[in-house]
Amino acid sequence: MTDRQSPVDIPPTAPIHRDGLQLRLGPIPLVLGQNPSAIQVDNTGEAGAIVDGQRYELLQLHLHCPSEHTFGGVHAAMSLHLVNQSADGMLAVAGVMFIEGAENPALGAILDAVAGREHPAGLDLDALVPRDRAHIRYVGSLTSPPYSEGVLWRVLVRPSTLSTAQLEALRLAHESNARPVQPMGERTFE
Repeated sequence: MTDRQSPVDIPPTAPIHRDGLQLRLGPIPLVLGQNPSAIQVDNTGEAGAIVDGQRYELLQLHLHCPSEHTFGGVHAAMSLHLVNQSADGMLAVAGVMFIEGAENPALGAILDAVAGREHPAGLDLDALVPRDRAHIRYVGSLTSPPYSEGVLWRVLVRPSTLSTAQLEALRLAHESNARPVQPMGERTFE
């Protein structure tokens, strides 16, 4: 590990971007992945992203409770990471914060699958991610082993919501699976 690790604290002064990130979402099959430290859904559909003009395919998404990134030192209740990979192996992760509020049906489908309850065969990714794609940019790392660096992070500013019951279900599944905030060092937010 060196000095470009994630997650980081995002200060109120970080520049907000409204371009350079297009998420190709929609429905995908709800296929749980093998991840001992987080709830994970593997992508077997057509989802992905275009980051600064380069095409990426969604590999998987996973959940952290509480959020790993912080805004002004404050954690959100949960975060979702959409892990995308380009044809040349570069990684770009879109991070979505979740705050307590209205129940999220798409998140409910994931939690039903984890609990072994009947659930829809598909997962509507659009229902997980806010329509406002304003985001913060920086270069960091994966937040779990092997902590590989050179990851393009796009952390959305607007949060999605989850209910109190959904948050409790997440806490039961993985109590505090968030990596601590790492030093920003000499890096800057783009």
